[in-house]
Amino acid sequence: MFKGFTGCYLHNIDEKGRLTFPVSFRDLLGENPFILKGFDQNLLVMNANRFELLYERINNMNMANAQTRQLRRYIFSTAAQIEFDKAGRFIIPQPLRRIAGLDGTALIVGIGKDIEIWNPDTYKIQEDQGEGPSSAAELVSSFDLTI
Repeated sequence: MFKGFTGCYLHNIDEKGRLTFPVSFRDLLGENPFILKGFDQNLLVMNANRFELLYERINNMNMANAQTRQLRRYIFSTAAQIEFDKAGRFIIPQPLRRIAGLDGTALIVGIGKDIEIWNPDTYKIQEDQGEGPSSAAELVSSFDLTI
């Protein structure tokens, strides 16, 4: 069975900042996944094992290097472990909601090994910037996708 995150899902965020993930995403994430600031004015969710690997890799970098310290702050200052309630919801911490501009609705995007959470309007702008067959072809051609 395929074990990756794919697809886009639009879900509401309630007044307490809770968001529901699709069941298939919750099952693949397992216990105590992490949420953190993404790279495109979005949020990133990964399972605990992947976060631990990232944590170890970053913490093994030379802390005397200014870019390493900046990377540590970028990744770890907003990271939080999440816990699903019985209804399959979890709370997105307020600082992360503010970073991603989330208010009312969120677009949940499967990106293979991880999940992104977007403000739907921000995602549309991002998609519009790379829209069209020539842009898609240009993007894909810059990677070796040989299978």
